[in-house]
Amino acid sequence: MDYIIERGESDKIREESIWLLIYGRRKTGKTFLLRHLCGFTHYYLVKKDLSIFAPEKTISKKELLRECKRLLLGNKSVVIDEFQRLKESDIEELTTLHPKGRLILCGSSMRIVKKIFEPRSSLLGFFTPLKIGFIRPKDIFLEMSTSLDPVKLVEASTFLREPWLIPLFRGENALRFIYRIITRSRYVITALTGEIFTEEERELTRKYEAILRLVGAGVWNTQELASILYSRELIPSPSPTHIIQYLKNLEEMDLVESIKLHRSKKKYYRLLSPIMNIYYYLDSKYDIGSREVSFSEVRPTLQRLINTEIQNFIADLFASLYDGRKEYYVSPSKEVDFIITKRNRVEVVGEVKWKKLSRRDLEIFSAKTKEMYGKKVLICKEAEIRDEAVDIIDSRKLISLVSNP
Repeated sequence: MDYIIERGESDKIREESIWLLIYGRRKTGKTFLLRHLCGFTHYYLVKKDLSIFAPEKTISKKELLRECKRLLLGNKSVVIDEFQRLKESDIEELTTLHPKGRLILCGSSMRIVKKIFEPRSSLLGFFTPLKIGFIRPKDIFLEMSTSLDPVKLVEASTFLREPWLIPLFRGENALRFIYRIITRSRYVITALTGEIFTEEERELTRKYEAILRLVGAGVWNTQELASILYSRELIPSPSPTHIIQYLKNLEEMDLVESIKLHRSKKKYYRLLSPIMNIYYYLDSKYDIGSREVSFSEVRPTLQRLINTEIQNFIADLFASLYDGRKEYYVSPSKEVDFIITKRNRVEVVGEVKWKKLSRRDLEIFSAKTKEMYGKKVLICKEAEIRDEAVDIIDSRKLISLVSNP
């Protein structure tokens, strides 16, 4: 199946007249966005060997600079993808034409992007940064709603926010799809960190990889993370202060997300990528990175992990619908799947039961949330029951809610 997913960022990029620096981790669809959704015709890709892929030909760096200058002087828009492979002096040469035309740089190296916006950078002030992450929940949900039935729509949208998975989707159920991806594309999943570190930063890489694997395995508490890293002699003491900056950097790279715990200063850390979350968890339990695992062996755990990712996707969807912030509520006696707050006020208290809803499910949720503020919502695959105090939203109603917020 071929899916072309329109993205809200494309309108912003097309309508802006300023010079842009578009960045983000690998496999978030930056190139597809620029070439196909935005329709830029003057597109250049800098290859690793420093040859330049241009429309219908390959050119040298010298020819690239000459063509870019001509186009910018002609008030045209020019895109240079993987710009970080050029020398800073090459880009500096093009900035002598600013603000003529429109130059758009695109890259996945966070180190280079940071360097451009350092106070002493010769490129500072010429480019406005625009980060491209996963496809927005509402965008993927609405685009896929014309192709899939309501239940499959929710399940597929949860994972197809990662653009690299879209061409691999064959319309099957989530369980079979994710099993196929984690067993056949394991090297792609583990390579998603991309061009983040230089060769001189191997020691840093070991720490980051260890944190990613631990968070993917379900270790979210900073004290526990620090304790494990200390036991492996990766940090000098078991204090969380030694890993906070690493976690912040991973957030900036769109590899980790932090979720505020409601009425607490603590944060819950999880991998931002659903497919990475599932892969690293299964690798910690079944060693899937080094051996073949059967569908029947991992099926129960895989289904539970998929349901967790569906919960998180629906929470993100509600956060976007209410223009609020997703939070977790982890009180042992009143645990719910998500809370949406706006200006510190609770707007929504939500629970996801990805099955046919029972009266007992409703009673338990109602009891847990009786004294909690905010609109109570219970999201499920299908439901034949209704309630005055709780808004029961099955998969069909969810489509209507997102289409007509």
